[in-house]
Amino acid sequence: MRKLNILLIFIFTSSLFFAQNQRFTYEYSFKMDSLNKENVEKEMMNLDITKEGSNFYSALLLTRDSLFNAEIEKGKVSQSIVLDMRKIKQAKVNFQVSKTYPSLETIYHTSINASKIALKEQDKINWTIFPDTKSIEGFKVQKAATTFGRRNWIAWFTNDIQIQDGPYKFCGLPGLILHIEDEKGDHVFNLVGSQTLNEKTVLLDSHMKEIFLTNEKFNKLWNEYKKDPAKNIKLMHSSSEMSDTLFYDSNTKSPLTKQDLIRGKEKRAQENFKKYNNYIEIEMYK
Repeated sequence: MRKLNILLIFIFTSSLFFAQNQRFTYEYSFKMDSLNKENVEKEMMNLDITKEGSNFYSALLLTRDSLFNAEIEKGKVSQSIVLDMRKIKQAKVNFQVSKTYPSLETIYHTSINASKIALKEQDKINWTIFPDTKSIEGFKVQKAATTFGRRNWIAWFTNDIQIQDGPYKFCGLPGLILHIEDEKGDHVFNLVGSQTLNEKTVLLDSHMKEIFLTNEKFNKLWNEYKKDPAKNIKLMHSSSEMSDTLFYDSNTKSPLTKQDLIRGKEKRAQENFKKYNNYIEIEMYK
């Protein structure tokens, strides 16, 4: 059995929770390759909750930001900043989800081809609550079900933590969702711990400008990217400012031509398209 910090927070009231910032950590297990369901990826995800709302994101982003800030501080002394991204474990999950309280307005944040994209969730999640109960790590939880993103989901929530939120876009139940998975077991979120935060966490990329799109425009942009994943490199090198810029292979230190960069980006993208094809919301990435 896991040793969970969350066992320290039995039966708090919602008013006590909102008197301070809280972080709930979920293990996200996902099978992104529909042709290889035996390959299960895992990522630790944080659900940070404040009075104003919540933010759901990969915990690895905190490690990235911490290392980046450390290099900035070192650079102030040496007047030189060198950040080797190869030394930073990259997040497998390329999305964040924010919710505003009390309306529970939900926004999906991601990126396509280096552009930050945001989509407002238009559909309210409709739940069916069942009388079934069980215990998860000492909490009494109750069963609920919904259909979302062309998948059928089973959730287990607890009234002991009266926060109408949960991982990803899932929210609106009488208590916090401790566990939720789709009926095929392709995407599973399971609460593994919690802690009190002294202050609100602000990720570095939260300051970047986003482009708000409808689901239809997002899907169109996604398919354009799949057809030409190196488009941004081509545009960059077509500008006069970048025409004489040299790039180097981070491993061999040898110079890279424009065609090398394009071929490398296209190859990596095609490999990812084949490997990652079983998204949570099927319609978004069809």
